[in-house]
Amino acid sequence: MTTIRVRSLIAAFLIALGFPVQISVALAGSPPHPQLATQGSRVPGFPPPTTNTTNNREHRRVDITYTKWVTTFPLMAGFTDGDVTGLFVGEVLQRQVSLNGRIIRLEAIYEVQAGEHSFTALVRGGTGETKAGEPASVSGAALLDGVILAGWRTGSRVHAEFQTTTPSSTTEVGCPGAPAGKTCFQGTIHIERDSEE
Repeated sequence: MTTIRVRSLIAAFLIALGFPVQISVALAGSPPHPQLATQGSRVPGFPPPTTNTTNNREHRRVDITYTKWVTTFPLMAGFTDGDVTGLFVGEVLQRQVSLNGRIIRLEAIYEVQAGEHSFTALVRGGTGETKAGEPASVSGAALLDGVILAGWRTGSRVHAEFQTTTPSSTTEVGCPGAPAGKTCFQGTIHIERDSEE
């Protein structure tokens, strides 16, 4: 017991003077947790510093490409790729067409199901609808903005864009991976960089 106390006092004195000291686990007693005896620790009894390589992914801008289609209105299905590969599901909460039929106001729930990177966002915006005989300046492109309300990156701002494709027949596929004959939508969901990065 006296030997341990003397060694502890000498170690404390050397540490105070700035000398590196390693204390044997056998002399110090067993660590409170087996993982705390990991080699590489700067301070005995504490785990070594870790380099979290996923932290940047958790806070950087993320670009997700997606393809979707309406299954039974107001429900949508599809898939995602790019920075997050998974399934897309959604629901149109509100769809309001302007009197002249050229602008559609949209509000929807977008959900990406991709394991630990799954999230649900509420988005709002609109699209221009191309009609027969209308000028080509009305494109069918959509712009929506919102926020992630649940899951990965909750609270992050999102911006979604998509282009509408309508097949000319029931056997034509409008978007790769979409069912034949269905109007489909291809675009990108951008998750903005977190402010704490």
